[in-house]
Amino acid sequence: MALSLVALVAYLAFIGYDGSQAFAAHERSGDCRTPTSAFGWAYEAINYDLASDQQLDAFPDRTECPRAGQTAGADLTASDGVRIAGWYIPAGNGSAAAPTVVLAHGNGKTKSEMLDWAEPLHADYNLVLFDFRNHGQSSGDITTLGVREVRDLQAIVDWLERTKSPPSIAVLGVSMGGATAIDEAARDERVAAVILDSTHATLVGAMQRQLESRGLPLALPGAWSILLGGLLRTGEDLSLADPVQAIGRIGNRPVLIVEAGEDDAVSPTDTTELKGAAPEKGARVELRTCPKAKHGESVETCSSEYAGWVLGFLERSLPHGQ
Repeated sequence: MALSLVALVAYLAFIGYDGSQAFAAHERSGDCRTPTSAFGWAYEAINYDLASDQQLDAFPDRTECPRAGQTAGADLTASDGVRIAGWYIPAGNGSAAAPTVVLAHGNGKTKSEMLDWAEPLHADYNLVLFDFRNHGQSSGDITTLGVREVRDLQAIVDWLERTKSPPSIAVLGVSMGGATAIDEAARDERVAAVILDSTHATLVGAMQRQLESRGLPLALPGAWSILLGGLLRTGEDLSLADPVQAIGRIGNRPVLIVEAGEDDAVSPTDTTELKGAAPEKGARVELRTCPKAKHGESVETCSSEYAGWVLGFLERSLPHGQ
């Protein structure tokens, strides 16, 4: 029994160490595509020199670049001093009164990987794509799955209000970006609508699901071990960013939840939990499912349906000037 107990503790300690390292101290993505290289769109660099992006043309494969581009400057920082880089992409229709949609990427991704989500929105909406801390061109060396990342998103919303004065703002977040988006909306009424794509209800549930999908035993205590490992690495209680808590504080603002039917990183019951936790029993929450999609892949797997879901939701949710 003593040996079994030692083996159990060692196993959970390893799961906690390895799992927390995977998200908190991950390698940065090599995707360095820009709006111009991907779609020929004009854009404004936020907090770095736009001319530096021309240096990326030397890389034959923009999805596997050895570096992401020039590091963010000091003109736009989160409240704790982390420097944030991004893009502002004007609406293709040239409307000065177009609403703005902020796109927030998932863990281990970059703003470049949000270009797929930007494509159907570009014609009618001003867009902001940015890198969270410890991702892409932004500074920082630790990821907290939404706890500190909400400061990055808040800095972007502050920048938008200060420099562009948009008539309305929506945030579309994928996975960690979704958790951050709903948390920011719960704190900030400037966010008029939220789209959650492949977003968990609770981190412990998501981690349990991921361990189960890998066939590892003791998935639930393993998930708690990862959260403990995250606390030790970051000094943060990562469960504080659980979307199931934040969605109950958004009042009557609308939320669209896009669920991937074959998601192996989010529990199958998460959308039900999120809708049930919303004010007025989820009356302002819309659910859409892409049955064959895996985590974060609904925009590709159900591309035409996805565009219709998102554009229809934004049309109903945001004021559109002339």
